[in-house]
Amino acid sequence: MISVMTFIKRYACISSLLFIVACSASKPAPIKDQSTPINQAKPVVTPNKPVINPPKPTANAATTTKQKPAATETRPIETKPAETKSAETKQNKAAIETPPPKTEQALMDPGFRIGKPSTTPVIDGFNGNTNKGIDYGGKIGDPISAASDGKVIFSGNSLRSYGNLVIVKHNNNYITIYAHNSKNLVREGDIVKRGEKIAEMGNTESDRVKLHFELRRDSKPIDPAGYFDS
Repeated sequence: MISVMTFIKRYACISSLLFIVACSASKPAPIKDQSTPINQAKPVVTPNKPVINPPKPTANAATTTKQKPAATETRPIETKPAETKSAETKQNKAAIETPPPKTEQALMDPGFRIGKPSTTPVIDGFNGNTNKGIDYGGKIGDPISAASDGKVIFSGNSLRSYGNLVIVKHNNNYITIYAHNSKNLVREGDIVKRGEKIAEMGNTESDRVKLHFELRRDSKPIDPAGYFDS
């Protein structure tokens, strides 16, 4: 028979084995890794401060400072009282120095002279209004002479109130007119000389026998008296 002591020892061994088996069958509790990581950067905490706009660069301020004189330069230049007075003085001086308009007498061309178209007496002189020429009185058939060399540009009686008429062009500026003739002795296109007989005195479209003589410069009637040689 197994002794009590032997049974107790065996029982103790079996109990120990059972305890060990039971412990090994249960899952061990997870072991936390309490080791500190090496060279791990700490998170940087940024405080919640308001963001302030950075100041503008100094170069911009300098540019703005330089641009101010340019804006001043674009302003319109005001005329100073002294400059205005000087301009008015110049205008007044120019007005004083400007010669007055030429009168009919001043228009006389000393290089253009004429002879009298008739030797009969003058019965009506030039006034520029009611009489634009000089009238010579005489009898029918008295000779009428060309006042200067020229070309006949008209010979006829188609111009109202002039009767039989002869017009002679002397240059680019002057023409002479011979009206109320009883007879025209030249035709258009004829070249005449000073003193040459071109017509005879009459009373066509006139209340009496006469020669109506005109001198015109640039088509404007002027007083022939200032152009006669004698």
